[in-house]
Amino acid sequence: MHGAPSDHRDSTWERDDARYRVWIFAGPDNAVTTFDLTDATVEDALEAAHAMSRGDELLWSLALVERDERGLPGLLWLSGMDYNDAPGSAREWRRRRQMQDRYLRSRSTRGVPLVLPNGLRVIRVFPEWIDGEPLWENFSDDYHLSGAALGLSPELSADLRDWNARWSMRTKDAVDDGWEDEGLALVARLRIELDGVAEVRPEFLTDFAGS
Repeated sequence: MHGAPSDHRDSTWERDDARYRVWIFAGPDNAVTTFDLTDATVEDALEAAHAMSRGDELLWSLALVERDERGLPGLLWLSGMDYNDAPGSAREWRRRRQMQDRYLRSRSTRGVPLVLPNGLRVIRVFPEWIDGEPLWENFSDDYHLSGAALGLSPELSADLRDWNARWSMRTKDAVDDGWEDEGLALVARLRIELDGVAEVRPEFLTDFAGS
């Protein structure tokens, strides 16, 4: 997230007739149902999404329905995104994380397995001041994971440790050129070795945290 001072006098119009669209995703194939809400505030829309998803038991997202300068309808995502679209940027990965984390948090609260609707776990990849592989699983008793616990090959586990060590030895908060690309290559290898087991989230991407 970024913030900057602004001038409250620079707007030329305002409206209070927002139209919200709640997206609900059900089942392992993420079948979509949508609901449009009018005469509602954003707080009303968020509460409705929570209720329609049975308290986050289903994946959901929320968008503002708008029209562009040509008058064509479109969406401005407020929370989450179309879950059936593969993320193509750090910002889209953040939106997917929003959806997955509230879904998995609900499952943790209910004491059921921490898996997505398709049965996969979510493994996060990001560097930290640790010894070991930079692998993590939210809401789990074993938040920090080892390669051995996930059944990774010794070669991939060693490369993950080396990649994290390069981050730990950085100077002036900057890692050397190629570090992020190497991380993406490691994620690709993780996806092969964890095929059918977990979705791998690359949380080391520049601007993933919005900073």
